[in-house]
Amino acid sequence: MQEKLLAEFPDVAYETWREQVQKDLKGADFEKRLVTRTLEGVAIQPLYTSQDVPSTPDASGFAGLPPYRRGAVSVGSYGPRWDLRAEHRALSLERAKADIADDLTRGTTSLWLRFDALARLGVEVADATQLSDAAPDGLPCASSSDLDALLGDVDFDRVALALDAGGNAAALSAAWFGMLARSGRTLAALRGSLGCDPLGALARDGALPHSLEQARSLLVELARHVSVEAPGLRAVHVSTLVYHDAGASAAQELAYALASALEYLRWLLEGGVSMNVASRNIGFSVGVSCDLFLELAKLRALRLCWAKLIAAYGGDAQAQNTHLHAVTSLRTKTRRDPWVNMLRTTTEAFSAMVGGADALTTRGFDETLGVSEPFARRIARNTQIILNEEAHVTRVADAGGGSYYIESLTDGLARSAWRLFQEVERRGGMSAALVSGSIAKDVAELSDKRAATVAKRSLAIIGVSEFANLGEEPVVRQAPDAVAARNEQKQRLQAAAQTLSGATLAQLAAATPGKRMTAAIAAAQQGASLDQLTRALAGAAATARCTALPVRRQAEPFEALRARCDRHAALSGQRPTAFLCNLGAIVQHKARASFSTGFLSAGGVAVLDNEGFASAEAAIEAFAAANTALAVICGSDEQYPDWVPKLALGLRERGATQVVLAGRPGEHEVAYQQAGVSQFVFLGLDVVATLTQLLDSMGVAP
Repeated sequence: MQEKLLAEFPDVAYETWREQVQKDLKGADFEKRLVTRTLEGVAIQPLYTSQDVPSTPDASGFAGLPPYRRGAVSVGSYGPRWDLRAEHRALSLERAKADIADDLTRGTTSLWLRFDALARLGVEVADATQLSDAAPDGLPCASSSDLDALLGDVDFDRVALALDAGGNAAALSAAWFGMLARSGRTLAALRGSLGCDPLGALARDGALPHSLEQARSLLVELARHVSVEAPGLRAVHVSTLVYHDAGASAAQELAYALASALEYLRWLLEGGVSMNVASRNIGFSVGVSCDLFLELAKLRALRLCWAKLIAAYGGDAQAQNTHLHAVTSLRTKTRRDPWVNMLRTTTEAFSAMVGGADALTTRGFDETLGVSEPFARRIARNTQIILNEEAHVTRVADAGGGSYYIESLTDGLARSAWRLFQEVERRGGMSAALVSGSIAKDVAELSDKRAATVAKRSLAIIGVSEFANLGEEPVVRQAPDAVAARNEQKQRLQAAAQTLSGATLAQLAAATPGKRMTAAIAAAQQGASLDQLTRALAGAAATARCTALPVRRQAEPFEALRARCDRHAALSGQRPTAFLCNLGAIVQHKARASFSTGFLSAGGVAVLDNEGFASAEAAIEAFAAANTALAVICGSDEQYPDWVPKLALGLRERGATQVVLAGRPGEHEVAYQQAGVSQFVFLGLDVVATLTQLLDSMGVAP
């Protein structure tokens, strides 16, 4: 039956298809009309065939075998192999402990602990960089006793743990190991990651608690220690989240991941760690956004590039594999209409699963409003469970493999990333590029390009730039008392520091390289505070500094306009409002009236709509009764030459400070402006800039 059906549709050569398309385009350029390009310059064709991928059999390899672009396992990650990793960054240990207990009884298989600025940098450096004055952004931790209070009930034989202590991974790891030693537990069965990523931490916080040279030494010591004592742990975990959330392209993320990992690899090899052990100690955390195919191709390309790099260094087949932890994007999430974030998270989770992630963190839909509440955490967790256990997304190994489009996109992205990676190497490596500011500059330039597409609504944000609902009930999360939280954390650190004997602290400070981790663990076991461990391990050299990369959420410009109008409404009692002067019958004005409504609503401007006017006089009188200063003329191009001159003049005379015309004016632009039209709105316009100008002219305070 299937063969008979297929026989009714004869094969068509690509050349024949292309000829027909050229005829249909009627002379228009094929490349400009039908080929799109990603921000990294990868061309997306309208049609893919076998000609777009290598002709050799199994050119992409096999799942579970080098170069691992098809995933780390050969039969999918369904069931117990799938790692649902829950993020924890509550501002109190009590709240975090309750969240952990809830997660572990409802499907979570590993925990990701993200600590605050004081834990990541130590009090002295946090104060110097003014991070201690910022709103709390993670878990507090004063000592191993805090970790015991938080994790004392966790069964580490069953649950993997990933730490994010920024540049302070060595001190935090020592505190955790000290906690375990005090309770008589060994490190041999531990699984997960210690999250040592000093370059990523430097990019995020703009500082480290120590110098880059000290970071290098501590990274090597940490890797050597866990390789012997806790072989199930990875010491190093390269994170692209800071670059992703700052607006980097997929190719930039991959390039910076490779450049950072290569620098760590060199540190480890020069520190006497073997290639295979060094590679096994390095994993990756990658942000995943809503571009489904690009993001799953990004994960596949990262595996491919890493395998090629390790192979070039002589690593064996096992060393060429790595561990990928995917995290749903922060930059794609919105404060306005945050319920849509559930759909964005689902798309991102699907991309990560099909792309071959080993572990996945799905964040709450309310993450941009503060620490997620239990309902949001439940939805985020269940998103993965449904995709895995009901949709069976992870049952198939490399479900996207073999697709001409996905394979071509993977190759294109890998090649683009490799070129950028080589450029970073030419600049002296990742640490040199970060300190010089070139990474921050490159990411900002790319982020500006993306922001321009968002501002023009070429990249739509549902509920914000498109289909904005001005009457929505906001989702409110109580803002934390930053000053009180910081003061409490400092008091806890001071109290913890008083419990340690001076002799133990002196012994830690005197420990020689190679023995510092053992000494730090012993000090933590005896009660050393995290800040004491940080200071002792930091050494005397100046701390590393660079330009910190900010989080740039795509919705922020539109949300700022909405907030501006909300403040105006609260102060004046009336929201900025536009009156639509709809010309003629509905069929003549509906399209542009709908466009104008969406355009204005995206900036928080309310719209007074109507079914249309039979004459300019009727429209002018209705506007005069509307008690607003902004008029928008909506009609057809055929109507405008007869209506606009008289209508715009009349609107101005009756109090309109701004008269906007929906549509391109063409050859009539000067005439319409002379009649009183102040602005033209149409597809492709910078919506953010135009709305800003309109609000300025209406006297709406910034």
